[in-house]
Amino acid sequence: METKNTNLHTMETLGHHLKAKFPEISAITAGTDFTWFIINTNGDINSAPFVKALNKYLEPYIAEHGNPKEEYEFTVKRANELIDILHFNNPEAAHLITLDLFGKTQNLRVQDVMGATGDYTLFNEDFETIGYLSAGVSPPTNSDGSLVNRDDMDNFNDEVYVDFSNQSIWQISPDELKPYLNEILGKVMENINSNANSLEVNVDDPVDLAFWAEQFELSESDLRKAVLAAGKSIDNITTYLQK
Repeated sequence: METKNTNLHTMETLGHHLKAKFPEISAITAGTDFTWFIINTNGDINSAPFVKALNKYLEPYIAEHGNPKEEYEFTVKRANELIDILHFNNPEAAHLITLDLFGKTQNLRVQDVMGATGDYTLFNEDFETIGYLSAGVSPPTNSDGSLVNRDDMDNFNDEVYVDFSNQSIWQISPDELKPYLNEILGKVMENINSNANSLEVNVDDPVDLAFWAEQFELSESDLRKAVLAAGKSIDNITTYLQK
């Protein structure tokens, strides 16, 4: 009898493997496309070590069994209370920075855990929360200073897009982190610029080509011409089109 070769390690079976690996997990909910997961844990866990171990397990699993072009999101809760969100294949979801903090070189993750709120959590490499960044962002206004009518805004969805280059809008806590505010904001800006420079148009991928054509409000043919003239870099194409 011919034996069917079945891959038991897929994104569809990931939930089963996680529950077998981590007894702290009480429930897992997965999206229909298995790109997002909600992981609920027991209320008595030590959250940072658990999230660190979870991330260590997920990184190679997704690299081997996931789609490298797909973004994956894992919301981690403790007794239904949000404690962290892990992202994979999405460099814009969090800002990874390195700086000398309290006399020690540390790798930090600066992330708006709730998503586009303007409030950021600072995690160290052990997934411990060490502080918070908050941007005092004003609501959108018209040129005359009046508030913008949300019904008149395209795709308005209450998201906050903050300016890390403007130190005046930022507050940081605890107080011990205040001397590092400028450096943290500067490192985040470097991360943002690096991510922007790394974006490219793949003209051989119909989905990617169609996406960027829509973003630039060009036909696919005109976008191909822009790529020939300026290269694949989104940053270079933007500069070229602004001439």
